[in-house]
Amino acid sequence: MKRGALLIVMEHTQDEKISLINGRIHTPSGTASNITFEHGRIVSVDDEISGLNGKIIDLHGRTVLPGFVDTGTDFLAWSENQERLNLSGIHSVRELSESLETYSRANPEPLRGWYIAYGLPEEVIISRDDIDAAVPALPCAVIDAKKSHAVLNTPAMNEFNMPQDNVELDEFTQHLPDLSEEDIISLVKTYYPKLNALGITEIWSNFYGDAKRLWDIFFSDVYDLLTLRLRCNFGFNDVSALNEFLSEGLRTGDGLPFCKLGGIIIGGNLEQQEQKNMIYSAHLSGCQVISDNNKSCLNALERVIKKSRKNSRHLIRGITGSLIERMRLLGLGGIMMPGQEDDFIHETFRNGLVISSGSGENVKPPVKIIGDLVSHGLSTAEALSIYTWSASWNAGTESRRGELAVGNDADIVVLEQDPFSVRPEEVCGIDVAMTFCAGCAVYDSGAI
Repeated sequence: MKRGALLIVMEHTQDEKISLINGRIHTPSGTASNITFEHGRIVSVDDEISGLNGKIIDLHGRTVLPGFVDTGTDFLAWSENQERLNLSGIHSVRELSESLETYSRANPEPLRGWYIAYGLPEEVIISRDDIDAAVPALPCAVIDAKKSHAVLNTPAMNEFNMPQDNVELDEFTQHLPDLSEEDIISLVKTYYPKLNALGITEIWSNFYGDAKRLWDIFFSDVYDLLTLRLRCNFGFNDVSALNEFLSEGLRTGDGLPFCKLGGIIIGGNLEQQEQKNMIYSAHLSGCQVISDNNKSCLNALERVIKKSRKNSRHLIRGITGSLIERMRLLGLGGIMMPGQEDDFIHETFRNGLVISSGSGENVKPPVKIIGDLVSHGLSTAEALSIYTWSASWNAGTESRRGELAVGNDADIVVLEQDPFSVRPEEVCGIDVAMTFCAGCAVYDSGAI
């Protein structure tokens, strides 16, 4: 796969007029050859080349689509995981020690002040002494492949004030220090461009824990570093924490600034009454609800929608075929999560349900998911809509994004091949040539 240098433009809109010519540009009214954008918005489609001015980029037949939207990832978890050591290929304690030593030398100042390795195969049995021999000075944890336990070295045990070196993963996670503001800034600088290289121009990132702190960091200190649109979805443990957050006056936005409050996540693991109270509070406050596939959550959504007769584009994530008709009647959208690229997606389209795609903690290239969906029988148009128009509808931004039309935001991906013109099994391998967000070139493979 050809990959060139990343091009990051720090301004959130590009004032320069740019025209992409000689391409296959998929618009709501058909295929065009040219598109022009200025001040972050599309200003013309299929104008005569002789009348164009400003910067002109010849696509030489490449394909232009709306930028891709990932409607459910955990950006901090995903990006931090890129900094951790993957042990899936380890076969012995010796290999573990060598990998940990190399990893620690290459990262003298790890995130959170911790070295974390994950994916240790079940057959490799280790203890604190094994980790101490490789990483003696800073806290280090090795997580097993089942994601059930973590083995700690001596500095880690001292940090947590724990008497044993083997702890359950949940306990380890609870004790782990928060990411510092400097850590978060570093992750944004390093990994946002990698998302742009996948053709992604917007993500919905799920945040848990200290919502107000994270919101303040992203909306102020990190705002100028953003190279794609960010909707922050926040999950809370109880209604009092949610109401404290909402008391700041924050409400679901349409994403016009690069960073907006998105939905309020209602987890299926909460007590039924707590779920109901949180859904009522979020809905009546004008916030979008993003609920797990849970009967009590769905019942609460149905009651509050019928009672207040207003709909904030509430969504169900992890949908199943049994929910489709009920969701359609309530006007709910759906988010397809990893492992759910199954045949029931055909049924969602047949019933008019709007569905977008989330990647969880493991971001996959959108073209890979689109290709998989096409290979399983979806039409190319249906599969593409999951990452374009349907995602914008689920956000309430379909009047500005999701389609390449005059007046819409210039969130654009240029592909090396046209998904409509290749065999289904070839869609997965299509490369991204350029990505524009609000008219800014945020990725350039160097191929054009």
